[in-house]
This record gives sequence, structure tokens and C-alpha cells, in this order.
Amino acid sequence: MIRFLFSLFLLNLVLFARLLADGPPLPDGLITTPSGLQYVIVGHGAGALAKPGEIVVYHYQGTLPDGTVFDRTADRNAPFAFTLGKKQVIKGVEEAFAYFRVGDKGTIVIPPKLAYGEVQRGPIPPNSTLRFDIEVTDIKAHGLADLIQEAIDSDGVPAAGKRFAELQAEKFGDAYVSESQLNLLGYRYLSKNNLPAALAVLQWNAELFPRSGNVYDSLAEANVKNGDRAAALANYTKSLELDPKNKNAEKFLAEIKATPDEPGALVRMQARMQVDGAMDAAFEAADRQIFDVPALKAVVTAFLDRYPDEPESARMVGNFFYYAESADLKVAQAEWAAFAHHPNAKIREVAAQKQALADLIKLPIELKFTAADGREVDVAALRGKVVLIDFWATWCGPCVQEIPNVVGVYGQYHPRGFEIVGISFDQAPDATNPARRQKTAEEVLAFTKEKGMPWPQYYDGTDWQNPLGKKYGIRGIPAMFLLDKRGMVVSTNARGPKLAAEVNRLLAE
Repeated sequence: MIRFLFSLFLLNLVLFARLLADGPPLPDGLITTPSGLQYVIVGHGAGALAKPGEIVVYHYQGTLPDGTVFDRTADRNAPFAFTLGKKQVIKGVEEAFAYFRVGDKGTIVIPPKLAYGEVQRGPIPPNSTLRFDIEVTDIKAHGLADLIQEAIDSDGVPAAGKRFAELQAEKFGDAYVSESQLNLLGYRYLSKNNLPAALAVLQWNAELFPRSGNVYDSLAEANVKNGDRAAALANYTKSLELDPKNKNAEKFLAEIKATPDEPGALVRMQARMQVDGAMDAAFEAADRQIFDVPALKAVVTAFLDRYPDEPESARMVGNFFYYAESADLKVAQAEWAAFAHHPNAKIREVAAQKQALADLIKLPIELKFTAADGREVDVAALRGKVVLIDFWATWCGPCVQEIPNVVGVYGQYHPRGFEIVGISFDQAPDATNPARRQKTAEEVLAFTKEKGMPWPQYYDGTDWQNPLGKKYGIRGIPAMFLLDKRGMVVSTNARGPKLAAEVNRLLAE
């Protein structure tokens, strides 16, 4: 994929950000430089230090803060390379190679100001401290990617093509030929909207590395931005043939096939998928209670300003609202109001639903029903207790993942006055249209018994037509309404560690 190298550093670096919190311990002997960079060399080589303009070649392993390995060059059987001093990597990486010689092994810890600062990049949350472990294997005087870049920038793509052919005839002499460097160069031109240069560089990369699925993935992405549907289909297909596990190619190939064959459709598709990617990254960070509502809003609104008639607009804004609710209810309410007069009618409709919810939660929640097991439920009768109204379903992956946390909080705080009421979005079996996610009330109750969920459950088998879900504007689950002792909603998405902290706070009031 064309984001290959870019992603390496984005994602690779966050790896060890989390390590600082609860992952594997850092090596002893870390040295802190005046800039705030930390490094330690645990194995010393006898090679030279790289000079500006030279190619640094090294292997690395990236690990998430919880110890999960995110990326490693060993998986690709090839080292990573960049040209020192050309701003091809973040500041912390540039600085680190003032200390690492060929043959050295060590660890680098990079503070946010030397990484991505307050900007969220892919799955890297804002203000992330990043770490990666490296082994420097070589230094080269110059690289093919640098020679090609010089030719393009000084004389244009046709001249660079002639230069490439000359170098190829010479078997590239002493120039270092790196798939990752060429990929990065192609991506750099693509990010600057220099499509002729991006396409040329990525095509040359495919010629040099014809067995790399990643190369064809990158070329296909450039084809998408260029609006070349046939080439994009061919190159994504080729990428999957070479690497059947390439999820990026698989995702884009399916999206292209579902996109109309008309001018501008592919560019719009790519922009929409970039929004979805930013949304996914934001929700991954939200699982760690890290939020940046303004940053995600900027991505969403930029797309909607460009494509005001986007059919997926309601889904996008609905997901953004869900994210904002996870962050803070007051922040979410401000966003509901901000979109209330949007030019897009579908967006206004979503905002209106949330505005209706805002009116509802100005008063204590009134909710009465007969549970699936026959219990009579009246939330008003629970005044004086802290109550969680959990909108969920057995088919909802995030809901099921959250169950152990909810069960744990219930077990800890129920004796002190914490109650839970479940609202199931499960769908009743339909013989005319059977589906895997369909369950009877008895099957839902069997599921809750198996998972240790003793609280009452509302069930009517109507899936998203659930009247309680409609009343409270539920567009995504789990949605977890937490009520204080007065019955007032204090959060509409109290998940993860936030649930226990809020329950404990509210019980103490």
C-alpha cells in the first residue's frame, strides 16, 4: 500500500508509547538528550555513523504500549531505509541516528514533540510518546530513490524516466535500491497531488519488485486518485494474488467494485474511506480513553464540505456523535447543536434526533417495561441508586467485549446500590428471512446467564426498530446511559475504565 512507509513510522512509533505505561519494561541505561529523545544502545557495533545524505539501513520491531507487536521488518524479510537529513522520517528518528553506528542495537523513546505532537496519525493518538527497537545493518552513500527524486524535481518525469533506464542498464551501480524508499517517494508525490510523478515512481517500483503485493497495492492507490478504474482493479487484484492476506487491497478492491463507473467516483470513494480510517483510529484510541473530538470533527466536516450530497453523510455524523458521547456528554450536546442547521437534510435529521434526546435527559429518565424473564422494571422506582441502562445485542462484537467489564463493575458496586437494566437489540427469528444474528427471548436469556448478567432485559425482537432505541436516538451500540441517584443521565457511553470510575463517583454523592 502506498501508505506503507508512512504507516511504518506512524504506527511503529506508537508501539512503544504504550510500553511506557503497562507494556514490557524499558532497558536500563536510557540516555535523555537535550531535545527530550531517549535512547540506549544495548549492543555495540564497529561500523560508522551515518552522515547527512547517506542511506541508513536498519531493522526494527514496533510494539504497542500493551506489548502487542504492531509491525516488524523481519516479517517482510527486508530492512527499512531512509536518507538522513531529508526529513523523510519524524524528528526523533532523524536525531537518533546521530548516536547509532552500523551494527548497533538499541531502543529509542520519542516524546510527542519529536513525533506527531497533538495530531492524530492513523492509530497513533494525539500527544503519544513513541518507541521502537532497532538494529542498524548498513550505510549506503546514496539511494536510487534520491537519484530519481533529484531528476524529477530538476528536469521532470520524462527526464527521470531516461535516468531510470540508464541506471537500470548499469544495474544501478552502487546506488541502494529499496522498495520502501521508492514507495515513500511515490507516496510523497501523491500527497502533493503530483500524480504523474507518483505513478511513474510506483510503476518503476513494481518493475523492480514484481513479487511484492505491497508494491501493487501502492500503485493501485495512485490509480484510484488518478481516476483510473481499470488500472486500480488490475493492480489491487495483482496485489491480492501475491499477498492474499493484504486486507487493505481486499477492502479497496471490494469498494471499487461497489462504486459507480463515473468521473470522480474513485476519488470520492478514496476520500470517504480516509474518513472511515480516521474514524476507526479515533475509536481505537477511545478504547484507551484518549479522545480528540475537534480533530475528528475537522476530518468529517472537511469531507462533507467537499461532498455535501454524500449518501453516507448521516452514518458519518452519527458515528461522530457516538464518538463525542464516549468522550463527554456536554461536549456531545454541543456537537448535536452544531450540526442542527447543516445544509444536508439527512445530517439535520440525525442532529434532530439527538436534540430530542437532549430534551429528554433534561428530566429524570422514565422507563417501564416487563422484562424477558417476567420481572417488572420501573427505573423511577430505582431513585436513590446509580443505574446503568445498557443498550446492547448478542450479535454486537464491542457489546460482547464490554460484558466482562460491566459484570465486574456490577459485582463490585451492586452491594452499594448500583443497578443495571439491559435493552436488547436482538432480532426475533424470521423464517422468511433467517439470519445468524436472530435470537429468541429464551436464547438471549440463556446468553446472559452464561455470561453472568443477572439484571433484567428488555426484548421485543425488533432489532433497530426497537422503540426504546428510537426514543433515545440510539444509532450505535453499545450505548450505556448512566444515571445518577436522581435519575438524571450523566453519560450516554460509559464504557471501559470510565464506567467503574463514574459509578464509584456517583455512589459517593
